[in-house]
This record gives sequence, structure tokens and C-alpha cells, in this order.
Amino acid sequence: MQRGAVRRSRDSRCGPDTRRRPLARVSTLALCLTAVAVVAAACGSSSPTASKKKAGTTTTTATIPPTTSTTASAAAGTPTTTAAKPVPHTATTVPVASSTACSTSGGPLSATCDTKSPSLQVNGAGANSIQPFFTRVFYYYNQADHGVSVNYSPAGSSVGVTDIEQGTVNFGDSEIPIPSPATGTSGSILQVPVDLGGVALSYNLPGVNGGLKLDGPTLAGIFLGTIKTWNNSAIAALNPGVNLPATTIVPVHRADSSGPGYDLDQYLIATGGPAWTGSKAGTTPSTKWPLTTVGVGEQLNSGVAGYIQQTPGAIGYVEYAYSLQAGFTNAALKNQAGSFVTPSQSSIAAAGAQASGLSASNFNIVNGPGAGTYPLANFSWSLVYQKQSNATLGVVLGKLLDWVTTTGQQQAAALGYSPLPANVVSIAHQTLLGLENSAGKPLFS
Repeated sequence: MQRGAVRRSRDSRCGPDTRRRPLARVSTLALCLTAVAVVAAACGSSSPTASKKKAGTTTTTATIPPTTSTTASAAAGTPTTTAAKPVPHTATTVPVASSTACSTSGGPLSATCDTKSPSLQVNGAGANSIQPFFTRVFYYYNQADHGVSVNYSPAGSSVGVTDIEQGTVNFGDSEIPIPSPATGTSGSILQVPVDLGGVALSYNLPGVNGGLKLDGPTLAGIFLGTIKTWNNSAIAALNPGVNLPATTIVPVHRADSSGPGYDLDQYLIATGGPAWTGSKAGTTPSTKWPLTTVGVGEQLNSGVAGYIQQTPGAIGYVEYAYSLQAGFTNAALKNQAGSFVTPSQSSIAAAGAQASGLSASNFNIVNGPGAGTYPLANFSWSLVYQKQSNATLGVVLGKLLDWVTTTGQQQAAALGYSPLPANVVSIAHQTLLGLENSAGKPLFS
């Protein structure tokens, strides 16, 4: 399995600012998916940065429980709403404390105490991939703790990293952690694993039923532009008996820096052969897509999904949650064991189960072992300052994120994510216990 810290320059991580509106091709589905999670209940107080609004960032207020999922026909682009029933799941939780021991000023960090906190509005920004999960989980946290609401801008991982480093948000989120030691204007930054997802290779190919099989060299040829039509012999060899059309392939990549692009780049470095590593892609994965002159670039998962939806012959990489909601057809990718596996809750969970010794410098689970393992899986990381100048904010952040990584994981499977493995829940909890007040004293026991 490809593991270990993969260093990359600060420029490649941050990349261009992604606070731009997705391109005009984004469909109704895409616009729905980019709606930001601002939980319904407003609060009485806010942090000093709560009122700061980013240019070009659209926020919306959740007015109904996100217990429905908006989907769209890939052909017609017509959204429909269907009940999204929670998938039964027993969340792995931290030790339960006595309710009498809970305190709104700190104290135990536990399943019992997580929803007993001061009232506050929390502001965050970052990964677009986690937005469907955050929308739902922040809503349910507000139902359990009415005084806390969360304003999250899914402007992209690079924005989340930059904003937390500059101290303009209370928390950031990124699929690629900041290289250690993680620091910003207010000191050391803690990085907390909060969700487990996957990157789908989704395509729009009318007349072809079922998912096609693709391996590393073939996928590399598609994104290098050397495999130009769907009836190419390399694709046909992997899919005997399938009547492939001569439709032109339109590869779609992220125009902004992204975690999904990093993961696909890592997969192609491992499996794509010299055609990929010998190109401009090189041998070091990057959040900035390395071959921008081939195919079409779109902003955020929503932009890529919108383009695929509207363009016959298109193929691109999107967070599996977006693909699932859109009803896309996804390629089965060849994994390390030689099996062809499509993204699913179970195949992504199999990848996450390989995450022994997970940390912000040992985060890569791409192309892991196991016949049933999906080779494009990833964790998402929430970023908070270790030393909180506002102790009340620190307490709220600690309890909120502890709930997200325990009880909140019950919302993951229904949206296309996989609940965090027990060892990763423990890592998240231990990381949050490191939160401190301005004097350097622990906020939690």
C-alpha cells in the first residue's frame, strides 16, 4: 500500500483561490450540491471572525432537515427529491461520562457531554468533498444542541488551509493535511480525521449499461489524451463483449486545487506506468492537476459533476457522494490485488480499515491491499488551533468535532461515505484532548 508522508510545496497545496462561482455548465444538481451548510438555529453570540464574509462565497440557511437527498437524471438534469433513510450503524463512541460531570466550560469530552456546550456560531471553510456530510451532520448537531450553529463554506481544501493558517475561520477542512509541523498565525494547528470517503471515476456514455472496467495505464491514457474514443482497443480489451461506441472521450479535471485530484494523481503514479510518470505529471502527487492542457477543467466537485451530467462522452473524478446523488455510472478500477472494484460504502470502508498508524503525516490509503478494497479512498481532516484564545470557542469546537467523529458518523453511509474505523475515532478523540486555553491549560479532561 502506498503510505507515508508525501511532501509537496505550499504553493501546490494552496493553489489558486477557489472562491469563484462554478462555471456556467454547472447544472441544477451541481448548484444544489454546492449549497453551504448553515444550520437553522441562529445563536446569541459569535466569535470575533463570525461576521467576516468571503468575497464570492454563497451561503444558505438549512430550513428543513437534510433527511432527503436531491438527485438528478444524468440525461435530463431534472432534480427529484427522495427519502434518504439513515443506514443502521452503531457509532463507535468515546467513553460515556456521567451527565452530572458535564460542563459547558470544558470537563469531560464524551458522548454524553458533547451536546452540552455554550451557545455560539462557528465558522469554517474548506473541502468541497465533505460538504454533503457536513450539511447533514451539522444539522443534527444543532437539533441536539440548539445553541450551536455552523456556517461552512465548501470553497475547496486549499481555501480551508489558507483560511485557518491566516486565522480568518474557526476551523478549516482539507483532504490533504498540512505538512508537519502544522502552524498558522495563532500557533500550532491540530488536524482531526472527520470522515472517510472515496473518489469516483464517473462517466456519461449513453447506450452502455453497467460500469466499465478501467486500469491504471488505460486511465492514464485517457487523461493524457492518447486514448481519444470510447471504442479504443485498450478499453475494449478490459471490457470484452461490451459494444463500445466511437464517442469522443472528454476527460474532465478539477481547475482548482483538490484532494480528489491528488488521490487520482497518486493512483496513476502507482499504476499508470511510465506514460504517466514520464509526462508532466511526474512522480510526486499534487493537489493541482498536472495536465491542465488536456480535456476540460471545472471548479469544485459540483462543476465536474455538472459537466459530466451534460456532456456525452465525458469522464471525470468526483467525490463518491456527489456521484451517488447524481445517479452517475462509475468505472470499476483495478486495485492492488488485481480486482476491479467500484466505489461503495463497503469498498471504501475496506480501504479505511487499512489505516493503521494514521496521522497527518501518514494519511495516504490510495491503492491499498485487499480484493474488495476500492483504490481511491481518503480521509478528510478538520483543522483547528491547539491554543484557543477564546476558551468558549475552543470548548464548542472540541465538543462539536468529537460528536461529528462519533455519534455523527451515523449519517455517513446514507450519503456515500463510510463511518470512521474505531481506531481513527480514537485518534480523533485523542487529538481533540490536546485543545488548550490561552494559558496553555487543557480544555478537556
